[in-house]
Amino acid sequence: MKNSEAKIGCIILAAGMAVRFGSAKQLARIEGKSMLQRALESANGSSADYVLLVVGANSSEILSAVDLGRAQVVLNQNFAKGQSTSIKSGITNLPEDCDGAIIMVSDQPFLKAIHLNKIINAFKKGNESQVVALSQSGELRNPVLIPKKLFPGLLKLKGDAGAKNTVRNNKNVRLVEIRDKRVFFDIDTKRAVSELKRLE
Repeated sequence: MKNSEAKIGCIILAAGMAVRFGSAKQLARIEGKSMLQRALESANGSSADYVLLVVGANSSEILSAVDLGRAQVVLNQNFAKGQSTSIKSGITNLPEDCDGAIIMVSDQPFLKAIHLNKIINAFKKGNESQVVALSQSGELRNPVLIPKKLFPGLLKLKGDAGAKNTVRNNKNVRLVEIRDKRVFFDIDTKRAVSELKRLE
């Protein structure tokens, strides 16, 4: 198979308890929409072949408040054991013909479909073992696209470990530079939401 024909999944991680935030962070509203809705629209609007939404904490509240579009829901019942469980839930629920997966979080409200497509296009121009990630000033940032070859490593993650270590341990990494700092603005507290609204 040519890498240009690769099928890509996009996994949105939205199962966390958001302890620092104090409520369902995924539903915090930015510019009139919840952060999770914005993430869903970005993923659904991208050229990814599959979109999976991994939920756990507050799943009923979250799912009743968003429009899934073409996204498929994956329930992570082990969400309290850390982010690694959500990554593993997403990976194990991808279709067999998936050649790579974008791991994205739900609290980067300015991440757009165009940014996801940049990652996908870079992957399709490379080789089947290449990791592709967004970057700023040469520094690796989220989200990242992990090739199928590295899925076994993701399935070994434990606790709150994310995909970054898998990426750093792979020498075949391509970075896609993004200049807009807002793309990498992530929300961890209600104060951050307030600060962001003051910038609007």
